[in-house]
Amino acid sequence: MSRFTRENAMMFRLSCLTAIALLSALQPAAAQSYPARPLKAVVPFPAGGAIDVAARLVLEGMAASLGQPVVVENKPGASGNIGTQQVARAPADGYTLLLGAAVNTAVSPVMYTKLDYSVDKDLAPLAQFGNAANLIYVHPSFPARTLPGVLEELKRHPGKYAYASPGSGTTVHLTMELLRARQNLAVQHVPFKGSPAAISAVAGDQLKLGIDAAGPTLPFVQGERVVPVAVTASKRLAALPDVPTFAEAGVNVALPSSYLGFYLPAGVPAGIAERLAAEAEKALARPEVAGKLRQLGVEPEFLGPQAFAAKVKQERAMWAEAVKLSGATID
Repeated sequence: MSRFTRENAMMFRLSCLTAIALLSALQPAAAQSYPARPLKAVVPFPAGGAIDVAARLVLEGMAASLGQPVVVENKPGASGNIGTQQVARAPADGYTLLLGAAVNTAVSPVMYTKLDYSVDKDLAPLAQFGNAANLIYVHPSFPARTLPGVLEELKRHPGKYAYASPGSGTTVHLTMELLRARQNLAVQHVPFKGSPAAISAVAGDQLKLGIDAAGPTLPFVQGERVVPVAVTASKRLAALPDVPTFAEAGVNVALPSSYLGFYLPAGVPAGIAERLAAEAEKALARPEVAGKLRQLGVEPEFLGPQAFAAKVKQERAMWAEAVKLSGATID
C-alpha cells in the first residue's frame, strides 16, 4: 500500500471516529433540549370513546410536566391500523406518539395477514398506563347472576343462548371466544356495530347476555338495565366495587388483558424515550388522573418499555389463539 493510500485510509478512519463521537455527543444534547416544540399523539380510535378519553387524561398530565402541549389526532379505521401505520412511518424524533391498545398492537399483527408495516420492527413500546377490563353482563331476567351460575346455565342449555359483542374481531369478542373454548360453551356470537348497540340489545331483552368493555357498560349497570356478572381484570374495578373478578368467582381461566399504553416510532433516541416513559409514570401517579381513569373502567398500571414489551409478546400468543378460534383473519 502506497503512502498516499495509507494516509487516505487513516484520514477516513479518523473521519468515521469523529462522526461517531459527534453523533454520540449530539444525542444527550438533543435529549436535554427536548421537547422544543409541541408533540403529537395519534389515537387510532374515534374521539370521545373511553380509550380516547383515557389517553387524553394521561397525555394532559405528561404535557404539564413536559412544558409543551401534546396535540391529539384521532385517526380511526381498520381496527386502529390506519393511525398505527401513520406513526410507524413517522420520524423517530420523539415528537409523535401512538396510543397502543391490545387490538392494534397485539391482535392486528395476527389477524391481518397483509399489513404495510410491522409493529415489532417499525414501532417501539414506550409505556403501559392501564388495563381496560371487560365485563360479562346479563339481562335482569336471566336465571343466574353469578359467573359460575351463568356458565352452568349455558352448559345446561347448549345452543339456547347467544351473546352480544361490539363487533367481530374486537378484543371483547376474542376474549369471549377464548372463554367459550376453555369452558366448552355452546353459545352463539351476535356482533353489533359498537358497544351502545350491543348493550342496548341486551338491555332491551333481544339477547340475554353480553360482554363488553366496562366503561360503556357502566351507565346501563347504574340504570339497572343490565346486571354485571364478573370482570376480566386481575382485581375489582373501583367503578364496580361489588362485581367480582373471574378468580374471585371461582373461575380460573387465563385471559389476555385489554392493555392501554403508548408506542413510539422505532429508533427514537434512548434519552428521549426514557424521558417520555418517566413523564407517563409521573402523570399516572397523579391522584386526579388515576381517579378519572378508574371512573372510565380503566385500572391504572404503569409498565416501562421493557416490561411493556414483554407483556405484549406474552399476550400476543393468547390473542393468536383467540383469532384462530374465531376464524377472523383478514387479508
